[in-house]
Amino acid sequence: MAKIAEMAQLSPTMTEGTIVKWLKKVGDKVSVGDIVAEVETDKAVMEMESYDNGVLLSIIIGDGEKVKVGLPVAIIGKAGEDISALESSAKSKLSSVPAATVVVEAPKPQKPPEVVAPKPVELKVEEKIPEVVSPKKEKRTDGRILASPLAKSIALSKGVDITKVIGSGPEGRITKLDVLEFIANPSSSSSSSMMQSYTPAKLERKLEISGMRKIIATRLHDAKNNIPHFYLNLEFDAEPLVKMREMLNLDLKSQAERKKEKPDLVSLNDFIVKACSITLSRIPEVNSSWRGDHILEHGRVDIGIAVSMDGGLITPYVRNADKLSLVEIHTEIKSLADKARNRKLKPNEFTDGTFTISNLGMFGITSFSAIINEPEAALMAVGGLVEKAVVKNGNIVAGKTITVTLSCDHRVVDGAVGAKFLGEFKEIIEHPYTIIR
Repeated sequence: MAKIAEMAQLSPTMTEGTIVKWLKKVGDKVSVGDIVAEVETDKAVMEMESYDNGVLLSIIIGDGEKVKVGLPVAIIGKAGEDISALESSAKSKLSSVPAATVVVEAPKPQKPPEVVAPKPVELKVEEKIPEVVSPKKEKRTDGRILASPLAKSIALSKGVDITKVIGSGPEGRITKLDVLEFIANPSSSSSSSMMQSYTPAKLERKLEISGMRKIIATRLHDAKNNIPHFYLNLEFDAEPLVKMREMLNLDLKSQAERKKEKPDLVSLNDFIVKACSITLSRIPEVNSSWRGDHILEHGRVDIGIAVSMDGGLITPYVRNADKLSLVEIHTEIKSLADKARNRKLKPNEFTDGTFTISNLGMFGITSFSAIINEPEAALMAVGGLVEKAVVKNGNIVAGKTITVTLSCDHRVVDGAVGAKFLGEFKEIIEHPYTIIR
C-alpha cells in the first residue's frame, strides 16, 4: 500500500527544509535506509533517507522547493499502484497550511534586489543661526576644506559633496547655513551640478533571511535574554606560544619533506583549544550547564569551534578534546571546518557540546565579547596576536600578547571560579611545552 513520505527533521533545530536534489527519480526502487534526497536545513546540507520499501511513485516537492517538517514530499508504494487519492490528499495538506508556514519555491532566475526609493529630502532652514556668517562667500584655493562639525554632519546625512560648497565663515569656513543653502538653491551652477549628480551611494535593498539566519537570530536572542552574562578579560604573554609553534611546525615540515608530502601545520588556535581542554578538565565547574533545578557538570570535554560560512555561523564540536593530542586536535578542527563550509556536517557533529571558542584574531580583532552558546556555561573569545611594548623584569621590551575574554553564565560560574579558570589557562598557555608533551 502506498504511503506519503514526509519532510523529516534532520537536526534538532530544523523546522523546514529545502530539497537540494532528488537522488532517486520516479520509478526507482527504494528500500528502508536508502538516501533519496539531499536537503538543506538551517545548519547543513543533509541526506534524507527512505523509511519505506517500494518504488518512488511521485515527487510532490521538487528540487529547490522548501517545505515545513512533517509535510508531504513524495509517495512510495508498489509499481503501478493508483495514487491519485494520496496525491490529492498530499496537495490538500500542503494547501491547507497558511502561506507563512509553508513556502514552496521553485528555482527561479536571479533578479535584481528590490530597490526602495529614498525618501524625498525635506529641508528646513532654522531662523536663528548660531554661527557667524560673513557677508561675502569665498571659495578656498589652497585645497583645504574648513567646515564646522555640524556642517559636515548635515552634508554627510544629505549626501552633499562638501568640497562643492562655498564657505561664508572666517577663512572660507563652511557653516551649517552654507550647506542648507547649497541644497535649497538648485539655481546656482554648483548646486545644480550637485543636485543632478546626487544619488545615494548605495540604494536600499531587501534581503531575504535564510533558514540558518533565522535560527541563529532566535538562539542568540534567547541566549542573551535567558543567560545572565558577565565577562572576564585576560591578556597573556604569547611569545613562548609563538616560539613553540614555530619549532613544532619546522619539525612537521621536515617530516613532510621526508615523506614528500605537503606539510600540515598547526595554528595558534590549535594550541588555545588544547590549553582550554586541559583547563576544563581541571576546573570542571566551567565545563557545566544550567538545568533549571540543578547544574550538570559534564564528564566529557567537547569544545565547539565557531566557523563562519555563507549565511551565518555554525559550531562543530571537537569531541573529548582533553584526550586528543595537539596534532589530532588540528586535524579534527580542519576536517570539521571543511565539512561546515560545504554544509556536510551531521547533527551529532554540531550539537550537545560543553564549551565554545570563538576566534576573530585572523580578522585583526584584538579583543571582543561573545554570547554564550546555550546551554553551555561559558565561551572564550580569542583576539589576535599583538606586538607591543611590555614590561619584563622591570624593563620595557618588545613583546607579543593575546587577549581572551571569558563569557560566563553567572548562574553556574561565579567571578572567582571564572578568574581561577583564566589563571589556570594562562599558566598552561604561557608554558606550551606542557601542551605537546
